Amino acid sequence: MSPSNKIAWHSPGALKVMHAVFFSQNGLLLDNPVLIGMAANGLYYFTFLQDKVRPAFHHEQPELLECGITLLQDNATPHHNHDVQNLVHRWGWEVLARPPYSPDLPHVVTVCFHM
Repeated sequence: MSPSNKIAWHSPGALKVMHAVFFSQNGLLLDNPVLIGMAANGLYYFTFLQDKVRPAFHHEQPELLECGITLLQDNATPHHNHDVQNLVHRWGWEVLARPPYSPDLPHVVTVCFHM
């Protein structure tokens, strides 16, 4: 007798949702879930920076835009996209290269993609 074939089913609660999360020294700036099925690639991140992140700064913490923003990004590949790097440079934002831990980093916005 051969074993029966089993079909694996995902329950709705079993799906993982990726979030693009931005923190500043003042706390959470933006937590945005990435739509299910959406690829979080360079184009997504570029559009996200323009349409969500910069407006969030204008609305929530405009003083950071005036003093200059420093991004501390994780190692996700969208952060290394050429268009994204040009956009960040055009805005005058600085990107830190994964420094050692320091509680005294001024105006740092942490960017991470979490699942």
